[in-house]
Formats: sequence, structure tokens, C-alpha cells
Amino acid sequence: MKDRDRTENLDNNEINGAEVDQDEGYTPPKDEEAMIEEGKAAAILGYVPFLCFIPLIKMRDNPFAFRHGKQGLFLFFVEVLAVFFMFDIISNLFWGMLLILSVGSAVAGILYSIQGKEFTIPFIGDTADKLKI
Repeated sequence: MKDRDRTENLDNNEINGAEVDQDEGYTPPKDEEAMIEEGKAAAILGYVPFLCFIPLIKMRDNPFAFRHGKQGLFLFFVEVLAVFFMFDIISNLFWGMLLILSVGSAVAGILYSIQGKEFTIPFIGDTADKLKI
């Protein structure tokens, strides 16, 4: 019954101003697309060490770039920590793997930013979203 009511409320396959194409999935509204396009470059920089501050400072009003910047900042701190503690021979393997995972996550974040998609890094993304910056 609920599905029928929901189907009747949809007009021309529109949901909250966004069109739904049954073959391709969700198409964001035009203003969201413009926001993503505007923030792509800053979102990519968010995953580059030391440049992660650019989207946090310059793109505060763009949620897409800002979220990628927060994740990149958290990754940057993890990478610095991994490099700092990698000097002890006993923990080399652990911190080396952590550094490899951090760099891999940064590359994945860059690729998702280029595609204009949201990307949540496991364990880090939720913590980064809670940061009050």
C-alpha cells in the first residue's frame, strides 16, 4: 500500500527536484551539480599532503569540497603520525601498512573527487565528519 501511494506522489520521475532515470540511477539537481563542479579541484587538493588546508579555508561554503578537505586533513595527520613512528624497527610493518593504506585512501579520494562523487573513507570518514572546523 505504501509503495503504491509513494508511486502516485512521484510526478514525472522527480524526487525532491532531482530526476530519477531508471537506467542510470540518481541524477543530482542542477544546483548540486554546479556545486560539485565548482568544488572538484579543491576536493582533489584535499587529499594532497599540506594542500588539504585549501578546501578547508577557501571552500568553506561548498559542502562537497569541505567534506573531502576534512577527510584529507584527517588522512594527513595519520600519514604524519605513521612517518613519525615508522622509525622504530618493531613497529615498521604496522606503520608502513598504515601509510600505504592512507596513501591508497588519498588516491581513491582523488579519483572519486574527479568523478564528482562522495567518498567516505572507512573509520576515518565518520570521524572527519564530526570535526568542528
